[in-house]
Amino acid sequence: MYEILPYSHEQELRWDRFVMENSMNGTFLQTRRFLNYHPEGRFADASFFVEKSGIVVAVVPGCSIDGRFVSHQGSTFGGPVISKDFYSGNKILEIVKAIDDYIVQNFKSVKLKPTSRIFATVSTDLLDYALEHSGYSRHTELSCYTPLVKGVDPLEICKRECRHNFRQAEKLNLTYGEIPDSEMEKFYDFLVLSKARYNTKPVHSLAELRDLKQRFPEDVLFRGVWQNGEYLSGMMIFSFKQAKAFHFQYLAPDDSRRETNATTALFVNAMREAAQVGCEKFSWGISTENGGAYLNENLYRFKESFGATACVNARYEK
Repeated sequence: MYEILPYSHEQELRWDRFVMENSMNGTFLQTRRFLNYHPEGRFADASFFVEKSGIVVAVVPGCSIDGRFVSHQGSTFGGPVISKDFYSGNKILEIVKAIDDYIVQNFKSVKLKPTSRIFATVSTDLLDYALEHSGYSRHTELSCYTPLVKGVDPLEICKRECRHNFRQAEKLNLTYGEIPDSEMEKFYDFLVLSKARYNTKPVHSLAELRDLKQRFPEDVLFRGVWQNGEYLSGMMIFSFKQAKAFHFQYLAPDDSRRETNATTALFVNAMREAAQVGCEKFSWGISTENGGAYLNENLYRFKESFGATACVNARYEK
């Protein structure tokens, strides 16, 4: 028999330990330490544990919105997050049934967004099957990643135009490195301008980015390129150590300096850093809009120029 235990603040350490140490598809984005950077009251938290004989077999981060259960809006990925010791054919069906029974009894609909397979430590096919087998409809958005090999320069798998632009940037003696605290405001100002060109805004405030940088100094990275000390472009990166992956989250270029090809230099150097620390993937994020209905072909082509190959982010609804 499986038991459902709603999350409470007293269970924070137990939750985080399970996500980071005992699960097959947990990431720091599903820890309470990450979710708690949001101010209290922003979301109606509906997260819960699934236990068997007092052992945590899954956690499901989520929010309650108008009677619906939705994967936690404070994170890119929600759940379910499954124990690596219980990730087998018969057990996963039982766990998903326990999750589904609880949600059916307490909510009028559900939207789950599990960790993408490229950030899990093992294949997510079993979980995908169990969710579809339980009557969930699957919806996908197109993402992509560049495969990396330690000791192999990622520039070698970039397309000719990308390599040309990088060589042009190299002639300008650009420098690559961590964005210091003193330039975080500048980074954020360019991020706001970049988002405004597409009629959007950053999900995070500057204060929240500073908070995340302090909470996760090894997992939330800020990298930039400069010319003679002048900021040209910067990015925010999530480092998923268990999955050996860097994920590009935000780009904040000074678009008045496009002739420097600084953004190309930034991406190539970030991929090089990822490969040097043993990462096997550089994730570029989705290139689709409207829940996957529209593919931004120019954006996807740009990512392909850096050697990117396709993968999907899936959500499940019922």
